[in-house]
Amino acid sequence: AEVYEPWPLVDLGQQMLLNIHLFVGNSGLAVAGAALLLRLLTWPWNRRALQRQCDRLELLPVYMDIAKALNMAQRRRGGLDGGGAKGAADAEAECRRLTLLLQDFTQETKFSPMQGMGYQFGILMPLYLVGYFCLRGIVAHPDAFRGFVVEPALWLDSLVLPDPYGLLPLVSAVAVWANLEINSPAARPGQEENALYMRLVVRGAALTFAPVTTLLPSAILVFMATNAAYTATLMWSYRRFFWKPPQVRSHWLVDVPKEAAKLKA
Repeated sequence: AEVYEPWPLVDLGQQMLLNIHLFVGNSGLAVAGAALLLRLLTWPWNRRALQRQCDRLELLPVYMDIAKALNMAQRRRGGLDGGGAKGAADAEAECRRLTLLLQDFTQETKFSPMQGMGYQFGILMPLYLVGYFCLRGIVAHPDAFRGFVVEPALWLDSLVLPDPYGLLPLVSAVAVWANLEINSPAARPGQEENALYMRLVVRGAALTFAPVTTLLPSAILVFMATNAAYTATLMWSYRRFFWKPPQVRSHWLVDVPKEAAKLKA
């Protein structure tokens, strides 16, 4: 028989999963427990990322309004709006003002459109990959993990098999959808139609995600659903009970419709 020799990090993850399985006595709970344990071990970095992510939701509209107004002012440069020399001079002055305003905003808030994403890309995504390869190794080499593989879990004969009823793919998709639904920022005045459109796109993407995962081993879906549910609950709780919103100074607020009216004038 072929000897299974996983990568050291994958081997460490599999041994952790087997030890949790021995402790809780259920393979489904073991997978969910392993997912939660990995998140708890990275909590210090996760907490810092949560603050930055919540700040981004608050600051991004302000940043976008300044950037849009600056873009409009740049389009009026050289009198392209038909304003002649005076229009060109006004556009240059407006560009300088908005450029300084954008610099002041980014320097004081330390804002970046990608802020708070370091945890996702630097820690969470690698953990997802390690978790996937751990479970994939168990699925591909069931003889090396017989106690885990042959145990029934939930309504399944084994977690290494796909869900014949399609419930776990649906649960996983709903967990992803719930995270996006309950943690999306409220629509800004005048942007309600665009916000509704984006919500419909997100809902459609989440539902489209379900059929794609129907052939995946159930253990992977339990891992994914646990992570998505943890993220949704944590983000919701942090925003409502622990988050300290950043200060948005009044002079940073730009009236974009007013700037658009200048361009059309």
